[in-house]
Amino acid sequence: MKLSKIAVALVVAGAAVAPVAHADVTLSGYVGIILGGSDADPVRDPDTGLITSEPGELAFSSDDSTLNVAASHELNNGLTGYGNWRVDLGLSNDGSASADNIYVGFKGDFGDIRIGEVPDAVEFGQVAGDILSDIGGEDRGISYTGSFGSATVGLNWSPVGSLNGETEGGGSDKIAAGVKFNAGGFGIGLGFANHDELTQMSAGATFSFAGASVGVAFKDFDNDRQTIGAKASWAAGDISLGLTYEADQGDVGDDSKIRFDAGYDLGGDMNISTRVNVLDSATDVTDYRVLFAKSF
Repeated sequence: MKLSKIAVALVVAGAAVAPVAHADVTLSGYVGIILGGSDADPVRDPDTGLITSEPGELAFSSDDSTLNVAASHELNNGLTGYGNWRVDLGLSNDGSASADNIYVGFKGDFGDIRIGEVPDAVEFGQVAGDILSDIGGEDRGISYTGSFGSATVGLNWSPVGSLNGETEGGGSDKIAAGVKFNAGGFGIGLGFANHDELTQMSAGATFSFAGASVGVAFKDFDNDRQTIGAKASWAAGDISLGLTYEADQGDVGDDSKIRFDAGYDLGGDMNISTRVNVLDSATDVTDYRVLFAKSF
């Protein structure tokens, strides 16, 4: 059954390429294999005694291994039309396949308009990592992104029932806006969103110099929850290092997380990296991994 799902995905990918042979079509992908574990202890239900959370034993898994089809073509009015479709495959989900990053759009000097799974402008200020709390998401709707000198602006709208892949639902539409400024190694990002009478906001700043970069960010989820984060990274030649910190504040608790990343480029779009996450919360779990990755 697992093989049939993957085979169907590959056949559909080939069929998607064939009708647009006259366009610029790119078939790309990513394969990531993880060996990782954690120091988590098994958790038992106090009433039944059954294990509800497995211990963090060392195991192999996959890291969002993907097959992506992208196509673009010049339209009659001089604009460029494009489309994208991706299949996610993995070991960790029993080899099943799912579709992702599906959208169409057109772009020109005025900017870029996309329909389908669109970028969320509220994330414009999320510049110091999202290791503990991710703001925004890939909603189904329509978006606009445009550059004006050193500034980039973004807008997106999702109607009721289009959030998080749902096909129906109550509440209200979601609208988001963001702006970024970049000049001389400095960057500033601001994002705002409103949905179901709740507002979200992100603000962050970065500075890059001599292969290194540092960033700080603040996020407000308008449900008595805020996060602060900081990130530092450095790359030279084939080596890259990163250190990220993020902390939750508010009614959800005062959890914090530290992440250390290190990578080495093996050449030929292949690399090896390691990651350690240290979570300071009620569970205090440390997890670790080594990732072997190949892009094509």
